[in-house]
Amino acid sequence: MHKCILIYITWKGIICVAVIAVILFLLPAAVIRANIKKIPHTGELSGKIIVVDPGHGGVDSGTHYEGKVLEKDINLAIGLKLKQHLTTKGASVIMTREIDDSLDDHKKNGSRHREDLNARVNIVNKSQADVFISIHANCIRNSSSTLGPMVFYHGSSEKSKYLAECIQQSLNTLSAYENIGAKAKHLAAKGDYVVLRETSPPGVIVEAGFISNTTDRTLLQKESHQHEIAELIVQGVIKYFNYEKSEVETKD
Repeated sequence: MHKCILIYITWKGIICVAVIAVILFLLPAAVIRANIKKIPHTGELSGKIIVVDPGHGGVDSGTHYEGKVLEKDINLAIGLKLKQHLTTKGASVIMTREIDDSLDDHKKNGSRHREDLNARVNIVNKSQADVFISIHANCIRNSSSTLGPMVFYHGSSEKSKYLAECIQQSLNTLSAYENIGAKAKHLAAKGDYVVLRETSPPGVIVEAGFISNTTDRTLLQKESHQHEIAELIVQGVIKYFNYEKSEVETKD
C-alpha cells in the first residue's frame, strides 16, 4: 500500500516538473511576442504611407523579350523587394498587386487596359499616401544600346519632380554599371502617363532598365540587382522626405 502511494506521488512529481519545464520554455517566446507588439514603428520612413505599384500583370505582360522575359514579372519582383526595404525603414506600404494578376474586373465590357489603370489610380487616391512609386521596365525596339533606369514625373507637380530627381540620382549609382564602365546615367524626365496625371499624391514611374538591352535584360533577372534597385529607390525616397522636413522646419 505504502509502495503504491510512493509510486503515485513520484509520477505526480514528474508530471509537475514537466509542466513547469514546458511553461518556462514557452514563457520567453510569449514575452518576446508581447514585446514585439508593443515596439513602436521606427525608422527613417516611420509614419509614411507609400504605394508601390508593380505595373501590368495577368493577361497584360507589358513589354517582353521573345515572349520569355516578361516585364510584368520583373516589375512584381522589384516591387515586392521594394516593399520589403521600405517596411524595414518603417514605412507603411500599400501594394496595388502582390500576385501575377491584372487589376481590371476581368469582364469584357470595355478596355481592360484602361480599367486596369483606373483601378491603380483609385488605389493611390484612396490610400492617403505620402508618395507612390510605379515600377516598370523599358524597351526600345529599334535600339539595343540604351540601358539603365529612368524615372518619370508629371510636369504639373514640383514635389513629384523632386522625388523623381532624388530617386534618379540614387539609381545612377547602381554598382553593376559602374563595374563594367557602362554609361547608364540619366536625368529625371517629364512623362504624361495616366498613373501620374490622374493621381493626387506626389508620384513617379521608375523604369528599372531596358529589356531590349542585353546587359539590362540579364541584370533585371538577377535578384541581387533587383534588391539594389529597391535599396537605391528607398535612399532616394528618404532624401526626398528629409528635404520636405527641412523645408517645413525652415518655415517654422
